[in-house]
Amino acid sequence: MSGLSSYLMSTLSRVGGLGGSSGIPDFPFVVGEKVATVWPWTIHAGTSTDGKHVSIFVFDKPRGTQYVGAAQNALRRMRTLRHPGVLRYMGGAETSDAIYIATERIVPLDLNDRNEELVRWGLFRIAEALRFVNEDCKLVHANVCKDAVFVTDAGEWRLGGLELMDAVGAERPVYREMGSVVPGYAGRMAPEIKVQGVQGTAALDGWGLAELISECYTTEMPLGLGALHAQLRNNNPKLRMTAPGFVEAAQRSGGVLDTAFVRACRFLESVAVKDSHERAEFFAGLGAAAAEFPRVFAQRKMLPELLTLVEFGGADNGHSAVLASVVQIARDMDETEYSTVVAPAVVRLFASTDRALRFALLEHATALLHGMHDDVVVASVYPAFATGFGDAAPAIREATVKAALSMAPRVGSKTLNSDLIKHLVRAVADAEPGIRTNSLICIGKLCAKNGPGVTDTSLRYIVCPALLHALRDVFPPVRAAALAVSGACAMRWDAVDVARRVVPAISPLLVDGERPVRVAAAKAIHVMVAHIEGHAREMPETVAKKMDKVGAQAEAVADLAANGWGGWAVSSLSSTISGAISLASSVSQSGARSESAGVRSEPSGIRSEPSGLSEPPQVSQRPSTTINSPTAVSTSISSNAAVSQSAGGWEFNDDWGEDAADAWGIDDNDDDSWNAQPNTTGGMTAVANTPVKLAKPAAITPVIKPVVKPVTKKDTNPVQPRRKGLGAMKLGGGAKSNPVDQFL
Repeated sequence: MSGLSSYLMSTLSRVGGLGGSSGIPDFPFVVGEKVATVWPWTIHAGTSTDGKHVSIFVFDKPRGTQYVGAAQNALRRMRTLRHPGVLRYMGGAETSDAIYIATERIVPLDLNDRNEELVRWGLFRIAEALRFVNEDCKLVHANVCKDAVFVTDAGEWRLGGLELMDAVGAERPVYREMGSVVPGYAGRMAPEIKVQGVQGTAALDGWGLAELISECYTTEMPLGLGALHAQLRNNNPKLRMTAPGFVEAAQRSGGVLDTAFVRACRFLESVAVKDSHERAEFFAGLGAAAAEFPRVFAQRKMLPELLTLVEFGGADNGHSAVLASVVQIARDMDETEYSTVVAPAVVRLFASTDRALRFALLEHATALLHGMHDDVVVASVYPAFATGFGDAAPAIREATVKAALSMAPRVGSKTLNSDLIKHLVRAVADAEPGIRTNSLICIGKLCAKNGPGVTDTSLRYIVCPALLHALRDVFPPVRAAALAVSGACAMRWDAVDVARRVVPAISPLLVDGERPVRVAAAKAIHVMVAHIEGHAREMPETVAKKMDKVGAQAEAVADLAANGWGGWAVSSLSSTISGAISLASSVSQSGARSESAGVRSEPSGIRSEPSGLSEPPQVSQRPSTTINSPTAVSTSISSNAAVSQSAGGWEFNDDWGEDAADAWGIDDNDDDSWNAQPNTTGGMTAVANTPVKLAKPAAITPVIKPVVKPVTKKDTNPVQPRRKGLGAMKLGGGAKSNPVDQFL
């Protein structure tokens, strides 16, 4: 029973362990499912305790007792070798029934699905690893072949299969003692291994490298590789080319390893020892060349190295070129992989205080942010990004303003309206005119009709005041940009605000000294007027309360005013004369009391002498006066009259003459006075030097309700009602202008 329990525990430990752990002492990895078999191991997927994916080589002792020595030799050599071309060891353990070796995640080399550039780079990697083993470690691999090569997730080749490795010149080398038990080894081993007493040298691995090349190119080899392969397969160990010799010959100009991809990979590995000029030249051309590189290798191998290079200052002043390469390589990555590889590095880079790096990040912000989650952008990137608006360097401020267009769709409406748009509005008042101009352009794109989330409230209370301020900027491009933005935002503004606030502010720019500003102002005005007209068409006819029906004369005067551009002047004249008629009627009904007061008319501005009355007369309630004919008040038409009637309606001309004021009975010294003399018939006699005949288009019978307020004693006339009418207008020559002239 105890034997069965021991067997079950051993099996469970190899296939996953108990309770989520391997159950293997000093082996912090969980053994997963089997993925491949390579002599003498079975390869399993695995996971470390910190969540990293690994590959675990498992050797079952009970099932291969003759191979135990080879497996133990591999574990011992893996623990001591560290090289980029050698399979990376992460942990190992040996129990009574198994041996475990944990490495980076790999798969066995499959030459059926291969890329030519990756094959050449792989041969270079294996040859470099063999040079390290032979020259630096003084060891012999003795088993170089396809089964000893593994491939990482990035497509890089790694040298494994260390079961027969031993020291150069060993008396009893492992490859001689164990070679007989290795499947297929007798057919591919070097000739000198069969000769007893011949010590192994680096030439053994030269033979093995030739075997690997033969397996990679079973039909035809690339130009230049065949000659090197023949030298590697020389039967004489002393004349045979070694792995270091192969690397040197293959990298010569025109050699099999002299390709753009191989050169780029080699440069990235040794970039730390390159000078600034070499780095700048390399990174300048890397972006274009990266498009031709194998996609998986570029994304999983080159991209992390480039990001590390930028983060730790290895790019010198070539941050922009390196980031351009990063963007080129990462553009096809899926969101999950981008979030794992690129996003964490971008967050750290935005937190950097290096201005050159910050400027490069802002230049490529659109491409760098496209694969990141919005919550990561808001929480980790935007706070560092927003500090650029207040940076002391104008170049950083301007780049931040330009990058705001890329940031706006990612931060959400709340952050956009509460923070980002305010930063842009502050930039409108920046000391640099270029920043002011670009900030306005950015605001316009964000606030356009289809903009990304700028609310109407922000547009009205934050953006509009900034635009009105920018219209008065001394830099012409700023004014032109403000006008362009105003035109783009016009349809989102309230039409009343546009008519009352925006249009009056833009109108002076129609005659700006700069032609581009005038053109932009005309376009903006055109858009806004169309918006206002559309709003006006939807408005009701009137917003005033409906009044009671008025007399026919008032309606006729209103119709006349509505039908002609000069109707306001005729309406004013009619209302003035009607008021005078009503006043005359009220005064005539006051009887002898008014006569005794000595009230008389004053022709042409001649005042009457004071009558000596100590108090004004009492005016009683008067009935309304009806004018039955338009000839109730008539005068002859003066030869220089400014108002005449023609078949087309009322006409105005400029022949006011010098005595126009006298013609209307207006005193130049008292513009507000209008004096009338009541007659015995209840009408009125207008006193004037040059009478004017006022003809009406049709007979009308208005009902006039005059109102006369009592006046206190102010001058020589005890009763002198003041009337605001046409008397307030100076008609005629002199220094005073005519208000009608602007419409003529």
